[in-house]
Amino acid sequence: MSKKQEILNASLILFTEQGARATSTKSIAKQAGVSEALIFKYFGTKDNLLEELIKKDYLEAIDFTRNKLARNAPKDFLIRFIDLPIELVDDKFDFWRMIYKILPLNPIAQQYHTNFMKPSHDKLRRCFESLGYPKAEYEAEILLLFTDTVWKNYVSGNLTKESYQEIATLLKKKYALI
Repeated sequence: MSKKQEILNASLILFTEQGARATSTKSIAKQAGVSEALIFKYFGTKDNLLEELIKKDYLEAIDFTRNKLARNAPKDFLIRFIDLPIELVDDKFDFWRMIYKILPLNPIAQQYHTNFMKPSHDKLRRCFESLGYPKAEYEAEILLLFTDTVWKNYVSGNLTKESYQEIATLLKKKYALI
């Protein structure tokens, strides 16, 4: 593993545990087993380090999502979209836990998250329209709100995978997907 990756891994751990503001570059260096100067060499600032970490993992989340939602049939897309939040979080649990903690106060995280979620709305709306839902725009919004609530409750420990599976089944039945 490269030193740069070790710094990113250490910062993920510390940003998740302590928050981005409370984590110093000195503590990241100690956790990664590198000099603080190496952090500045690779990233320039702690904010740049945080953005690099966020950018890298959101790009991976986009690839993960694209692969999971590759089917174009509306029913298949909706089924996979409903299942996606837990699968996505399980793929990179520590990253999503960090995002959950920093999202409310971090404009960088907010921008990346907004950009990550944006394409889903139009695709969901089109799916609901093709399935004949008269208020497809609102159905898309409901499903996005559901998704946002699910991943946050899952990473915070307020929702178990088993409970989510029961809720997802009910939601799929509501939309006559199963």
